[in-house]
Amino acid sequence: MTDIDTKFLRSFLSVASEGSFSKAANRLACSQATMSQRIRALENQLGSALFERSYHQVRLTPAGLDLLPHAQALVDRHDLLLDHIQEGSVSGSVRLGTAEDYALPILPKLLRQLRYQFPGIELTIVSAVSASLQQQVEARSLDMAIVTLPAPVRSARILAEPALCWVAATDFELLPDQPWPLAFYPEPCVFRQVAISTLKANGTPFREALVSTSGQVVRCAVSAGMAITVMADGMIPDGMVKLQPGGALPELPRTHIQLIERGEGLNNAARQVRKLVLRAY
Repeated sequence: MTDIDTKFLRSFLSVASEGSFSKAANRLACSQATMSQRIRALENQLGSALFERSYHQVRLTPAGLDLLPHAQALVDRHDLLLDHIQEGSVSGSVRLGTAEDYALPILPKLLRQLRYQFPGIELTIVSAVSASLQQQVEARSLDMAIVTLPAPVRSARILAEPALCWVAATDFELLPDQPWPLAFYPEPCVFRQVAISTLKANGTPFREALVSTSGQVVRCAVSAGMAITVMADGMIPDGMVKLQPGGALPELPRTHIQLIERGEGLNNAARQVRKLVLRAY
């Protein structure tokens, strides 16, 4: 009987999530050649091609789609087994993903509680846009993530459902006959998608004044009066104000801040972090 290396399965999940061998290799801190070798070895073991490879895209074959939920379940059970064997004092590594806007309000409290209650837990925090964090949870490179997505995810824990707000500097002024200048994260930022689709549906002219992967850069552009952006109510920093919808600026919907997590693979340390995150909200 052939045993499948869980390293191969984690590599398969990462490529499936990223849609790219190079991105998956970066995620797992290995070379692209190593990633390709792992996938090739897994395909040889299973006797089926798992990915359709093209110059621009990597997609799952029918065999890959069939393997995906089984691979996730196997990795989850493997990690639970290790946690059971090492059972005792609460310790271990936990990988938490969060969008930058949601990290700032809760991280100080969360980290203090971890330090005093569970000094044996080693927490790794990854900050990225919600769609990327969701992919990393599916690939099992994150245990859980605090995300904002257009709709609630099945089995996710809803942390809050705040209204979305147009936000600007206190001294922001829109010049006559000028389009609304926007500052956002790049695709696939959910707030960016909601803002642009809402403005288009309302027939409101706009331009993307700034697109940055840095939340600090986006906030600087807004604070300087260069652009407006969208934030969840309750997450607006000092020096910025909500713009009341009406006329050119349409009303925005509510959003869903939710905690998504891997299947059954949460170890005891991760379950303790989950409790602290829920309390923080």
